[in-house]
Amino acid sequence: MRPANLIPKIFIGLGNPGDRYQHTRHNLGYLSIDSFMERHQLDNLNDDKKSDGSLLKSELYEKEFLLFKSSRYMNESGFSVNQLRKYRNIDMSDICIIHDDLDLDVGEVRIKYSGGHGGHNGLRDIIQACGTKDFIRIRMGIGHPDKDEVIDYVLSKPKKEEKEILDQAIHESANAMDSLLQNGLDETMNRFN
Repeated sequence: MRPANLIPKIFIGLGNPGDRYQHTRHNLGYLSIDSFMERHQLDNLNDDKKSDGSLLKSELYEKEFLLFKSSRYMNESGFSVNQLRKYRNIDMSDICIIHDDLDLDVGEVRIKYSGGHGGHNGLRDIIQACGTKDFIRIRMGIGHPDKDEVIDYVLSKPKKEEKEILDQAIHESANAMDSLLQNGLDETMNRFN
């Protein structure tokens, strides 16, 4: 059973580091963190050696929270997430993971608590490393290609029309982050699902 009306203490955007992957479908989590920071004119993330990623501590709506991007590749992001939560002594239920999702239509944004990894390598690694699937997720739909093309698809840049839809989804994901901080999980789920 999930705790009542959670408000995240950490927002973690999933993605792959490096210019090559910057605007790919798999980097929607990173891009959502960037959008949220830009919206609120927050400082840049700083390298955090203890968690193998980059981090910013901030406060909005009288709530303190962290923004985080792992410096590891997607399929190794569990190590960073686990290091961060242990070092900061934060329960997984207080963490919100923002990620791309093949099972949602392009541009759909959904909020979820707990559940499996749905074939997502970043989520799979986080669940394995942290020993639990009980955390908040902001799921960002990228649609589903033909079966054999999944890796190429998630690591490629969307076409122009699709990019416009995904840019809107990134904006919507930042709205979801605002809502989670202001209203908590239950109300945000009602609003976005």
